[in-house]
Amino acid sequence: MSYSTPRDDTFGEIIEKVYRRLMSGQREQTVQLSAAINATTTQINLLGVQSATLAVGAIIAVEMEIMLVTAFSGTSGTATATVIRAYLGSMGATHSINTLIYINPKYTRYDIGVAINDDLMDLSSPTNGLFQVGTAKITYNPVYQGYDLGSAGVPKDFIDILDIRYRMAPPTHNFPPIKRWKVVRGIGDGIDGSDNQDSIFPSGFGVILYERGWPGLPLYVTYSAPFKTLGVNATTGLPDLTQSVIDYSGLPSTATDLPALGAEIDLTIPREIKRNFTDGQPDPRKAAEIPVGAVSNSVQALIIRREKRIASEADRLQRQYTRVRGW
Repeated sequence: MSYSTPRDDTFGEIIEKVYRRLMSGQREQTVQLSAAINATTTQINLLGVQSATLAVGAIIAVEMEIMLVTAFSGTSGTATATVIRAYLGSMGATHSINTLIYINPKYTRYDIGVAINDDLMDLSSPTNGLFQVGTAKITYNPVYQGYDLGSAGVPKDFIDILDIRYRMAPPTHNFPPIKRWKVVRGIGDGIDGSDNQDSIFPSGFGVILYERGWPGLPLYVTYSAPFKTLGVNATTGLPDLTQSVIDYSGLPSTATDLPALGAEIDLTIPREIKRNFTDGQPDPRKAAEIPVGAVSNSVQALIIRREKRIASEADRLQRQYTRVRGW
């Protein structure tokens, strides 16, 4: 892989990047699966000297799945654990022989994946000004002003229309813009006044044009939409760490660092809450060494960096998809 151009990371690679940065070189106790398991097996065989540190009630993390240990037997080096699968909202999955198992990890891959997806959804809010860009084609009919966007392939959660242009019959290679339109949502009224399938807007959302196109020729609609979340194969419904962040989520190639930054911030800040529990002492460091607020304040530089990066990427998109025509 060349590092001179923006990296097209997979979901799994971004998860590992976040984990490396959060752990800052710390090592966690790990063992391995000594035999492959399917998505429902509740007895798993472990290999590794650190299996002796396992106990009933321990949390173990295997790839994107979290498990709770309910019984344990064995000696140092080999052991068998009875577990509750798909714990804490994670999803049961198959795991290959020799897959690493993390014992009571500070950050599970599942938590990191959720944080990455949370940040992807946040990035495409209008406040941040980032989005993926899609195009759709509609055949212009001079009889109609309104056109259903869902039928043209526009996703229901699209944010806005950026541009509409129409093709002309004369061979001028010119695509004049339609400057006046209105997006309508929640429209389900049918031609007969009901909400039947013969609805004017079957998808419930469409666009009303206040200028004309060219009869029988296409309208080209450019729209903005939220980034897609990662991690689940649409066909199998199972975890998928191989999805390309650029190709699948729609994130621009220059912005692949942003979900990792956001996940690092989101996962670090709650540790201050854990530290403030009064019924336990999860952090062995002395208060004099790590004063109150030190954990949450440690991400301030990351927050500033993320805000600057979001602003620069939003400026780039605005320049590429401006609504003001240049001459």
